[in-house]
Amino acid sequence: MDTALLEQIGLTKNETKVYLALLTLGSTSAGPLIKNVGMHRAAVYDVLDLLTDKGLVSYVIKANRKYFEAQDPDRLLEYLATQKQDLLSKEEKLKQFLPELQLKRKLSTEEQEATLYKSKNGLKSLFEDILTEKSPWFVFGATGKFKELFHAYFIHFHNRRAALKIPLRIIFNNGMRGQKREEDLTLCEIKYLQDSYISPSTTFIYGDKVAVINWSSEPVAFVMRSKQVANSYRSFFGILWETATS
Repeated sequence: MDTALLEQIGLTKNETKVYLALLTLGSTSAGPLIKNVGMHRAAVYDVLDLLTDKGLVSYVIKANRKYFEAQDPDRLLEYLATQKQDLLSKEEKLKQFLPELQLKRKLSTEEQEATLYKSKNGLKSLFEDILTEKSPWFVFGATGKFKELFHAYFIHFHNRRAALKIPLRIIFNNGMRGQKREEDLTLCEIKYLQDSYISPSTTFIYGDKVAVINWSSEPVAFVMRSKQVANSYRSFFGILWETATS
């Protein structure tokens, strides 16, 4: 007999062997079955449990002994129908899960872009991009250099930011506490962290971009556009914000 079909519908080789032996033997105790299939005793009992769970084998107890019997072969069709139903259920769950998987793939293959801004004029382009983005703006490692280097543009920029309703959260290090910085700005929250937590560079997070700024005599900003990177930095900022104090 070609047993491949039974294996194709979900039975293992050992399950197929035990089931076919029971069809031949009829109601039998474990001893003759074990002798017939030539398998280890423990393995036969394991297979009988599996076939019972699948509804293909049943047993009765006589004189404290179990007698096993194969169910009618028509039960194989019911078993196959159950398998089909399980597959349909798994298909529905997979359909619900696909958007998340597709998003992960999209993030892993998304186009990334890096831009370098040099000098004060270059940094002005970065600040104008923040206004264009119109997304919440997060800053850590702030030093107050923006206000110190840009004077009038600093005030003009923040007036426009407020008009566009772009919220700002800034984390300074504790060494800046007490100095008059951005406390009077509209839509701006400020907190402070111990110096050991703060990066020597200033980091901006807005939209799908992260900018790292070195406030030297000739300031330089490195900007990366990546949703995945930006979301990661936003999560990190959230941890710092919870740790920081007002």
